[in-house]
Amino acid sequence: MWATLKNMIGADVMSVFSVPVFIMEPMSTLQKMAEILQYQHLLDEAADEEDEDVRLALVTAYAVSVYSTMERTKKPFNPILGETYELKLDDGKSTAIYEQVSHHPPIGAGHANTEKWTYDITSAVKTKFMGNWVDVFPIGRTRIHLKRTNETFNIIPPTSRINNLIVGRIWVDTFGDMRVQNLTTKATCDLQFTACGWSSRGRYEVNGFVKDNNEKEKLRMYGHWNKDLKCSKVSDDETTTWEKKLWQVEESEIKVAHEHPYGFNSFAVKSIGAETAPADGKLLKSDSRLRPDRRALEKADNSTASTQKTALEERQRAERRERRALECGPWKPRFFLETGKNAECTADEAEIVEHVFEYNKNSYEDIREMEKMCTNVAGANTDEGEDSTKHPLDAEFHPWQFEKYEHAYA
Repeated sequence: MWATLKNMIGADVMSVFSVPVFIMEPMSTLQKMAEILQYQHLLDEAADEEDEDVRLALVTAYAVSVYSTMERTKKPFNPILGETYELKLDDGKSTAIYEQVSHHPPIGAGHANTEKWTYDITSAVKTKFMGNWVDVFPIGRTRIHLKRTNETFNIIPPTSRINNLIVGRIWVDTFGDMRVQNLTTKATCDLQFTACGWSSRGRYEVNGFVKDNNEKEKLRMYGHWNKDLKCSKVSDDETTTWEKKLWQVEESEIKVAHEHPYGFNSFAVKSIGAETAPADGKLLKSDSRLRPDRRALEKADNSTASTQKTALEERQRAERRERRALECGPWKPRFFLETGKNAECTADEAEIVEHVFEYNKNSYEDIREMEKMCTNVAGANTDEGEDSTKHPLDAEFHPWQFEKYEHAYA
């Protein structure tokens, strides 16, 4: 492996290098994207909060909370173009939808809509391989809209580093600046993620301030990205007047993660199973849960997982060759529309502006009504003649939107 990697130092290696399954976890990157919704109750709280500074602090706590799952060192599966993932939200009736909308560059898009807020993301990363570590730079675009106050927020995340890729125990650090901005009022929250030093002093620490549109410090923010975040009010004489705990990881979650073979907490365990499927009990056949390589790895069958992973990648390449040969034009996602340069992006999001995708509600609802596209995970499979005795997540995985003479979902 080193003979191959040593010539890639400084390159965006993760976008071109296919890794073996023994360093992977039984989860797709789309499912990994959805983990930010674990603490979605923080957005509910923000939507109900009257104090605009605390609202921004709660949205920031939501942005920080996802990093509590980022210490896992196994790599998720790269999604197949057209792969999807659906997640039932805490209200029991709303569903978040994610789709792999581009293969080169690799981009995933997601959308969630509840009575109180909407959440939209175009997720892309750049990597820089440096020998024994790789830096990961998120370059996507996030929009969170609170319906009651009609406010929109964005998130500019910090950098993460995966250490000891070749020698030593692999571990993950996150460092640098995170900015959460209220795009409506122009208030901001700037957090500094402390880089881990040689003695591990300061590891996990985050500190910063909520500031109004005139850069006046209103709330002091502090905590640890792997377990908690608090805020306190800054008075005119710069003294702290009160403290509020915004977010904290539950001890039960930490215990589950320590005992799980892949370090999954209870949310991650549920997210790869059938209980977090949409309320109607059906999954699109392109859903990440149905990937045969992911399912095999979940059962600790590395050999089958490797074979199935190779087969999926080969079929994806074959589909691309056939599409080009028949001059079918550019591939288009089912549930998201590429807005290109018409997308509203801040200066921090300039790198993704040509590849922003926005949710296409009508397309999603139409396709979800087509029963032949779905597997019934609440009971037997919906397709006639299919064995209803096998596990519903062992149903056929079918992300393919192009076949030689017809569109698979026409």
